[in-house]
Amino acid sequence: MELFLYRGEWGLPTIDYDCARLLAYLKFSEAKITLNFNGNPFSSPTGMLPYLVTEEGKKIGGYNKITEYLQSRGFDANAQLENQNYIVINGCIQYVFENLFPYFMYSLWGDPKNLDTTRALYAKRIPIPFNFYCPRKYVLKTNELTVSLGGFALEDSVELHDVKDMMLNAKKCINWISEKLGDNRFFFGDTPSEIDAILYGYLSVLLKLTLPNNVLQNHVKQCGNLVKFVERITTIYFAREGFTSANGSTPGSSSSNDSSKAKSEPEQKFYDGTQKDSDDTPYERRKRYVVSGIFATIAMISQHDHGGGANFISYDEPEYDDEE
Repeated sequence: MELFLYRGEWGLPTIDYDCARLLAYLKFSEAKITLNFNGNPFSSPTGMLPYLVTEEGKKIGGYNKITEYLQSRGFDANAQLENQNYIVINGCIQYVFENLFPYFMYSLWGDPKNLDTTRALYAKRIPIPFNFYCPRKYVLKTNELTVSLGGFALEDSVELHDVKDMMLNAKKCINWISEKLGDNRFFFGDTPSEIDAILYGYLSVLLKLTLPNNVLQNHVKQCGNLVKFVERITTIYFAREGFTSANGSTPGSSSSNDSSKAKSEPEQKFYDGTQKDSDDTPYERRKRYVVSGIFATIAMISQHDHGGGANFISYDEPEYDDEE
């Protein structure tokens, strides 16, 4: 089996929340899977990373479906817990998802002050031309959240972005996590479980990604046990996978002291236009050539219609089956 992910930064194994929680799940369940940090979202059945290629060649996209498949193969991050904790875990996961996830996504993909930083971070890890539109998948997903929970669309004037309730719920959730964790190594004591994997996904990104407007990062840093929680899991489980690029001190990177100590792996390069996924079949290549041709055609038409000026063109998002 092979898992395709986004490359990390700031000493973390990945920049992405979904990829981070899945990586932690793999470590906690002791699943032995080949990791490919040059994944292409366009090859994923969801249009996002992570995705898994099974031994039979089947592609599975999204955290939920991948963990379900792993559990069917005997890899369960909750296997060491007592039975009564299973119900508690599901309740904790749901609470965190409902209260932290919405503003977490808005901070990265909805806040006009932060969007360019986040988009550039992801685009650097996606091959051309897919890096122009694959990040848009996350923007659309965030827009669905803000419309349903906040009553505004991301294209609305920023004065209409009423995120006070989402921000407050996120802060309360972080406080709750910190209180429940206490002085424990993990959420249920000395044994890691799926809730720890999910919390690592959120907290590692919040703690390390420096954004122009990062309210939640400042809040997490005030909870010393959460900072130690992230550092503990990164050090114990991802000492080898942790990555820091040569220009890791860019505005999109963390200024934390510990990030400079992370192991850098210069031999694992970002996309340079010549790399391809290991599951790159003739069908996949033909699909990419077609998309490249479409982009080139649109660019020429745009240049002709607008007198040669550079213009952004809106287009319909390709249909994918979302994980959630």
